[in-house]
Order: sequence, then structure tokens, then C-alpha cells
Amino acid sequence: MKKIFLSLLLAIIISPEIFANPGDTTWVTIYNLRKITQYGNYDTSAVLPIGKTYRKIRLHYILGRYACPNGTQYCGSWDYTTQVYVKPANADTMEIARIITPYATDWLSTNRKHDFVVDVSDYASVLNGNLDFRYRYDGYSWGFTLTLKLEMIEGTPPMEAISAKNIYDGYYAYGNTSNPIENYLVEKPLQYNSPAVKAFVKNTISGHGSDDNGCGEFCSKYYDLKINGSAVSQKQLWKNDCGKNDIYPQTGTWLYDRANWCPGQVVFPITHDITSLTSPASTFSVNVDMEPYTSPTQSNAGGYNIVSQLISYGTPNFNTDVSIEDIISPTNDPNYARANTICVNPKIKIKNTGTNQITQVVFSYSVTGGSVSTYTWSGVLNFLEETIVELGPTMPLYNGNLTNQFKVSIAMVNGSNGDENSFNNTYTSIYNSVKVYQSQFIIFFSPNAATSSINPGFNESRWTLKDDNGNIIKSRINNANSTIYRDTVNLPDGCYEFTMDDDGCDGLSWWAYQYYTVNPGTGVIRFNKISPAIPIKIFNGDFGCQVTERFIVNSTLTSIKKTESITKFMLYPNPASSKINVLFDMDEQQTINYVITDITGKEVKAGTFSNIGSDVYSIEVDNLLSGMYFITCNFEKGGSVTKKFIIEK
Repeated sequence: MKKIFLSLLLAIIISPEIFANPGDTTWVTIYNLRKITQYGNYDTSAVLPIGKTYRKIRLHYILGRYACPNGTQYCGSWDYTTQVYVKPANADTMEIARIITPYATDWLSTNRKHDFVVDVSDYASVLNGNLDFRYRYDGYSWGFTLTLKLEMIEGTPPMEAISAKNIYDGYYAYGNTSNPIENYLVEKPLQYNSPAVKAFVKNTISGHGSDDNGCGEFCSKYYDLKINGSAVSQKQLWKNDCGKNDIYPQTGTWLYDRANWCPGQVVFPITHDITSLTSPASTFSVNVDMEPYTSPTQSNAGGYNIVSQLISYGTPNFNTDVSIEDIISPTNDPNYARANTICVNPKIKIKNTGTNQITQVVFSYSVTGGSVSTYTWSGVLNFLEETIVELGPTMPLYNGNLTNQFKVSIAMVNGSNGDENSFNNTYTSIYNSVKVYQSQFIIFFSPNAATSSINPGFNESRWTLKDDNGNIIKSRINNANSTIYRDTVNLPDGCYEFTMDDDGCDGLSWWAYQYYTVNPGTGVIRFNKISPAIPIKIFNGDFGCQVTERFIVNSTLTSIKKTESITKFMLYPNPASSKINVLFDMDEQQTINYVITDITGKEVKAGTFSNIGSDVYSIEVDNLLSGMYFITCNFEKGGSVTKKFIIEK
């Protein structure tokens, strides 16, 4: 009897998928904390389940940092192109994801990592069995760690992935008249076969390198997609929102807009549905033509990394089906950092995964222990289209707890209860509550000296304060450079959103200012108490295009019901010269030991704050040389926090 039980137990441990049901998830680890120590290819293999059907397959690309050995010449951890390839036997080696690494020089000292999530369901036809993988790293400095995992969610997909094949795959110089890019982007004959009934051209394109015009990295160009010699679509290859990156601030030029990519982001493919222009078993041609361009520096032209693929799918599996793809807010997911934290107006992403047009969806949603609210969305959503739904301010997301679970479900679709696939109708997230402020405080704003190109004669930066219905309570626009503004607010109970926008998308402070012909200096934005006028919130000036603080005012509450001691701090001014102020925000008094290290990790100063509370304390740093430093505070009640600061003299 014992032997039978042991055999069953081993079967459960070795093959958990034998008990899997729709909605169950299998995780497969491809790399685990692999140190990236040189440029080039990193090859490995993994064993994936066989004979399973997956509703969705997601790749988790988890990037971290490690300490390079002493004497390592290049350990900058900058913005580099990385690609993940799958290498099935007897089929094309195909890129399934492209991620640009962030400027992450400070990640080691701040113990930071990031999970980039990419939907790779297009490649379900080959993601099974014994499979080879390749990770390509194009950087020339080291220091990153890589973890790759596949999240394979069982269930019925909108369509079965039939095949994927390459059309183009390579890096091609752009604007070189002696070897033009069109020599490589030639017309290709293609075909897909039954049981495939739908076909897509999927283009992953990013521009890199730079000539005297900034091409290809810093110039906006388009491509034309041609089917059977006729142009069917034109797409601009440009990302104009790098200054709103969810990974911010970074230690390099993260906020510059680029040719279809930003540092620290996934390069998202551009997908074209060519089903109506093609048919199974019939040959057709595909051609990608780049915008005509001649580089002024022929020997030093930039170029484009172009991967183009033909993806085919079988007959759609559902007529009426809506999928909740993600919760944008409220969530602690760092991929939506700028959209959080919130106290009203949840946002979710939905997708029409059935062939019938969707015109109405009724959602129900709730917070842990709270009542259920409903929201009705109306619009037009066709097959495979996505949209963002804001569920409205009806239900507050704040209940006094430090953390909560948010749950949203689909109740009705097009007037009927539910839809044909219940396994994608519910989504949950964990989130931290917003901060509670007193009704009266001062908004202290000191702009830098950057004049707006959009609104000449005034500073680049401006702020607005809105209530939960989007009404502007107070604002400060058309501000003079290098002027101090103090605005007192007296707010009734409710939820509020404070937003500062910067027309130049370079925030109020940025390390690169020192290299500007005219240095605009450093601005300051913070919330101060009325009396004494000490800061209760200090914003990091290196915020790019925008920074937001959502908070609640409630006369019956003074703080969140904390389940643990909150220990965090902020530094100002930053950069500093002779003294740096530290703002602690804590539940209870405690002793804090701090250590300051330089960029090499060498300790340059240490000290102790005894029995302190939530207030501002000063550290003399006049003996430190100009440069970047890190301060780590270790808290008596447990935990530690590290912040970066700069000394300028």
C-alpha cells in the first residue's frame, strides 16, 4: 500500500499537468539568473509539455543585476538590444520577443529587477516538447542577470496557432546608396495551407545607430507593406512617449524618443491582418519597403533591425467571447507603474476574442471585503480588437488597508449573461492603497530655467489638481522661470490626482543638464505641511514628461491601517553640494543606521539617527567630491532602503 501511495505521489510531483484543467497554468523555466558576461548568443534548451492546448502563452523576461568582478572594464548596464529566439527542429529559427534593456547602473545598489511580459501565443505551434532557445545580447558592457519563464495558461484559444515562418530577419544599414536596404527587403513569395484560414504579417522593427541626421535611432521613418505588389498599409516607426516610461528614472538618456523603441521597454510588434488579401494554398507575395532615404555619412550609417514573420491561424473557436486581458490599475505590477496607485476609476484592458462584434459589456468589480459594483461599457469592438475600459468613480478603492485584492468579472455581453468562454472572464490584482493627506497643505513649486517651446515665454512645467470626477480644483500654468510658488489647498474629503507635466519631457532635473549649452538647473516640486513647513511629499525631479500623485483626504483617517512598519525616505536637494536632507515617513519612532557609498561601492560616510519619527533630518556631505552616491538606511524595526543622490560643487 505504501508503494502504491508513493508512486502516485511521484506521479503528481513529476507530471502535475495530468490533473490540469482549463485555466490551470504550467511554468517552464528557460534561464534562471543567468549572468550576461559578454555580447553574442546564449543557447540553451528546455522541455515543454506536449499535447496541451493553451488559451495564452506569456514569456516572462526578468532582468536583474549582478556585481561585476573587480577590474571589469565595462559594467555599465546600458540600453542594449536583446532578442529571444525559439529554434524548433526542421523549421525556422524565429524571434519571439525583443526587449531593450534599461539604463540600470544603480539597480544593484537598489536591489531592483523588472519582469517584462510578452504574449508569445503566436508561436504555440512550436512551443512544445524538447526545444532549443537562443538569447541574443548586443551590448558591450555586462552586469545583467536574466531569468526567462514561460507561463502557459491552459484552455481554448481564440484561434489555434497553425504556423509561423520568417519573411525577413536581420540588421540592415539604412541610407547607404552603395548597398541600399531594399537589397535585403525584397519581395518574397509565401503560402499558408489548410487548416489555416487566417494570416497575419507581424513586423518587429527598431532603428539603431546614428548618422549626422540621427538615423536610424533618432529619426522618424515609415515603411510600406505591400501584398502582391500593392501597398496595403503604412506605419511610422517612432516612439514619442519615452519620457513616460514606466521604468524611471534611469541613469542614462532614457527620455529621448527613438525609432520604435525606448530604453527599458518591449519592442512591440506591428501586426497586419492579410486574410482578406490571401487564401489558403495560394501563393502571394509580401514586401516591406522602407521610406526612401540617403545618409549624409555613407560609411557610418545607422540601420534597422527587422524581423518580419507570416503567422497563420485556424478557424476562430468562439462567436461571442470577451477576454479581460489585464488590470492596468489598481495593481502593483511595475509595468503599469505610472498608472498607479489610485483610489477610484479602475482601468482594465479587454479584447474581443470572438467573431461577433461586441457592443456592450457589463462588468462587476470589488475590493477585498467590500460590496460589488457594476459598470456598463458601450462601444464597438471587432474580432481581436482591444480597448481600455475605465470603470468609473462609483466605488472607492480605499478601505484603510495597506494592501488589497481587486477583482473584476464579466457579467453580461451584448445583453446576455456571460459569453461562450468563462475562463477569461475574471481577473484579479494586488495593490497598495494610496496615501492619506490632511485637508490643508502647501504645494511648493520652484521651476527650473527651461523655457517651453510649446508655450514660449513661460516655463516648461505646470501642474493641475483634480478631484475624482476630473474637475480641476487648482492649477498652476504659465509659470515664470526660477520663481518660487506656494499654493495652499484646503480640500474636502475625497480622492484627488495631482499631475505635473513638462513640455520638454526632461522633468525638473536631469543629470544630462550639465552637458547642455545652457544649463536650466534644478527645479523642485513638493507638498509641505502648513506648520511647520516641512515636506510631506517630495517628487523626484527626474520624471520625464509627467509625474502623478493620487491621494485621499479623509477627516476621519490619519493613516492607513498598517500591517507592517512603513519605512521609506526621500532626499533633497538632489543634486546637493554641502548638505542633503532626508525625509523619513514612518509609523513609529526607531533608530536608523545609514551608510553612504560611492559608485564603486566604497563606503565614504556612515552615521546613526536615534529614536526618530516622520520628519526631516540633515547629513553634512561637504567633504564628498562631485559625483554619484548611494545612501542605504537600515531600520531598527526591520528592512532597508537605498536611494541615489548626486554631489555637484
